[in-house]
Amino acid sequence: MESAVQYLLLALALTSVQISYTESRLNEKRRDKTERRHHGAQPKDNICEITNRESKVHCYCEKVEVKTATRADCWVFNGGIDEHDPVWSSFDSQPQLERLTFNVRSDGALTFIPLHVIRRLKQLQKLYIHYATLPKIEKRTFSNMSAVKEITLMNNKIAALDFSSFTSLPSLVNLTIKENKLQEIQRDVFVELPALKYLDLSFNSINLAHDGCFEHLSALNELVLEANAMAVLTRDTFRGLGNLTRLDLRSNKLSMIGDLTFTELWNLNELLLDNNELKYISERAFDGLALLQKLSMTGNKLKSINEGLLEGVRGLNLLDLRNNQLEYFSEDTVKPILESLKLKTSVLYLSGNQLVCDCRLNWIKTLRNETTSEPLRSALDDVTCVTDDKTQTKDLNDKTRSEHLYEIEANSEVFQQDVNEDYEGIDQHKADAAPGPATQVVLVDVPAESLPCPGKPIQNGEDSLMLSSKDETYWRPNSSSVSISSLSLTLASLLIRIAF
Repeated sequence: MESAVQYLLLALALTSVQISYTESRLNEKRRDKTERRHHGAQPKDNICEITNRESKVHCYCEKVEVKTATRADCWVFNGGIDEHDPVWSSFDSQPQLERLTFNVRSDGALTFIPLHVIRRLKQLQKLYIHYATLPKIEKRTFSNMSAVKEITLMNNKIAALDFSSFTSLPSLVNLTIKENKLQEIQRDVFVELPALKYLDLSFNSINLAHDGCFEHLSALNELVLEANAMAVLTRDTFRGLGNLTRLDLRSNKLSMIGDLTFTELWNLNELLLDNNELKYISERAFDGLALLQKLSMTGNKLKSINEGLLEGVRGLNLLDLRNNQLEYFSEDTVKPILESLKLKTSVLYLSGNQLVCDCRLNWIKTLRNETTSEPLRSALDDVTCVTDDKTQTKDLNDKTRSEHLYEIEANSEVFQQDVNEDYEGIDQHKADAAPGPATQVVLVDVPAESLPCPGKPIQNGEDSLMLSSKDETYWRPNSSSVSISSLSLTLASLLIRIAF
């Protein structure tokens, strides 16, 4: 009897345990169901197949089967997602991802970089984050990701990069931090990036690049600083960039460039300085750029070019100076690259300036005839120069002066009237000689022999009487001397008449 009671008690105990276990499982399932309804995704969900409309992240993959996708374009909706949201665990379903993009659809929807996801993707090579809210990239945010080759952070409101923000990325080749709010680049931001070839910092507000801020990027080939607010460059700005081949400084606030600014860039092939505020470029600004082939400075405020400026860049085959304020561009200035411009692929752009029409531009006509470059011929056909639109000056020749004196002598009795008329004639002469508005003419359409030469000596004395009508423009009677001479002759005529 006692054994039966013990058996019954044991059976009741086992039943109680089973009931407790069953209730526990039911409660867990209820929690799972509630969380699934609330979050829309669970750790075991496939990130490429989230169908719940309430999910804060939706990704589109080229393959949807688990562990097969290599590319995911993800859209972040419904602001307020945090680092512990279960949706992040769903990325474990696609460990082979090589390219991952986050496009944020509403302001403030993503305020952090999901590194706990990114670092688990050991095959990841390309990472793009667009339109997030990331005020600062903290120290070592991007580090120790051995497979990553490309990082693009566009329109993320980034205002600061901490020291070593990007470090220990042995495979990183392309880095773009574009259209953000950066104002300065400190030293030691980019460290231990031995493979980096391309760095794009364009369309920020950078006004200060600290000396040596790029010095760790010894492999860099292309640096893009377009559309910033840089006003000062020094030789140390580009220290360490010995392998740079292209430098883009368009649309900054540069007003001058000093000696040897780019001398550290001995492999530079292309330099873009368009749409700055350049008024002065030192004669040795480009010294050291022996391999430079393309130099573009359109849309600046240059009025002249130092004659020795191109000595250090004799290999140029493209020089673009359009839309400046150049008044002179002589053969001596272009002489260091003149032979290069005769080659088939060379081109020189000078249109949109204020070049003065004179014989110092005859070299352009000669070059146009001698070059084998069709693009250069076309560019030179567009060059215009400025000429004064004057009414032909009506200088008095000997015959006219004789007739004038005869009329004064014949009408000496109306002396005062003659004097007044004489002055009126002189005033009209001045009006006829006054310059009219400047006129732009196409240089190649102007005959070379008609271009005046500044500084041509003006003949005087007896030699002036030998000038032909073609050279009369170099001789101008002084209006005051004409007036005095006329007055003296009139008085003499009156005295003679009185005496008789």
